[in-house]
Amino acid sequence: MTRISPIVDDQLSCDQAGFRPGRSCCGQVLNLTQFIEDGYENQLKTGAVFVDLTAAYDTVQGYYKQWFLNANPGKTQVCTFHLNNHLANRILRVKWENEELENTKFPVYLGVTLNRTLSFKEHMRKLKEKVASRNNLLRKLANSKWGTDPNTLKTTAVALCFSTAEYCAPVWARSCHASAVDAELNQACRTITGNLKPTPLPAVYRMASIAPPAIRRDNLTKQERDKQLSGSRHPLYGHQQPPQRLKSRKSFATTNGLDGSNPAQNRLEQWEIWDRSTFHPTVPPPSESLPNGTSFKRNEWVALNRAKAKVGRTQDNLHKWGLVPQPTCPYGEPIQTMDHILRECTLGPHCTDQDLLDANQSASQWCQWWHEKI
Repeated sequence: MTRISPIVDDQLSCDQAGFRPGRSCCGQVLNLTQFIEDGYENQLKTGAVFVDLTAAYDTVQGYYKQWFLNANPGKTQVCTFHLNNHLANRILRVKWENEELENTKFPVYLGVTLNRTLSFKEHMRKLKEKVASRNNLLRKLANSKWGTDPNTLKTTAVALCFSTAEYCAPVWARSCHASAVDAELNQACRTITGNLKPTPLPAVYRMASIAPPAIRRDNLTKQERDKQLSGSRHPLYGHQQPPQRLKSRKSFATTNGLDGSNPAQNRLEQWEIWDRSTFHPTVPPPSESLPNGTSFKRNEWVALNRAKAKVGRTQDNLHKWGLVPQPTCPYGEPIQTMDHILRECTLGPHCTDQDLLDANQSASQWCQWWHEKI
């Protein structure tokens, strides 16, 4: 493929997108959605026919009969895109080969579910379910007591969950429904670290060494914007943005690029700006490298992260959650907090915040003793 690509590439139509450098599914979907967004700004309605060609990929009407490609009107759908709610139930009547095409409210184009107003609500619902099923696979690799190492969990979470959740993110990242999938991505991060659900999310992201989903989506959008502005192969290259009429619409063409910065560095900078929370000194700073302790056993790694976040199954927390009648420590302390367990409790060994950060021998011994209790 690499050897024949330069020869074949010159023979293909400039509109051909599949398996070509500088082209992607995301660019093709953006080309359609930006055309629709431009129609919104110009008070125009856009009708689209999503054609299904049997045994064909990336073909156009011009040569479909020449190459004996069989159309499949039964799977071809029609949809109208506009912002006029009074006409929401009006349908577009289109016939092809004497067969009326089906109208659909939610056409699927290259894996992205569209709708009349491009709100992407239905797409986010489907995406959330898809990521949830992948979270179930991720949980097969680990729970709070046993599991594979953190590096494997992180790699699997990024490959299975985050890659699925970020497919064509530049298309829908500005939707008000985009955050619907974040709950499942948060769960993927908690599976990596073993933290409990009450743990503040900024702390979970830090210990999982994965940037927050909104920042990752914004970073991908900026990368795609740079490709669109500089890459002559991009379907939207040279696109002229119409004057903005609708202040509520945030199309892809209104976004900014990376301005020459490195994507990973930009992601980290945005993470630091977003996360200005003041946590306990044991929570590591934003980084995309896992913190110390990855060599610990799974149950010790979970105990370590719960101790860092100061959120575990202490008597104080269990009392707040209504699971025990009193927050007292079995050895007489009025309130059993995580700090009490770390430094004062006579039930087991002690360790300092610095020990937790370094994940040294003292932290390992503490985690071995307390992992079943917190």
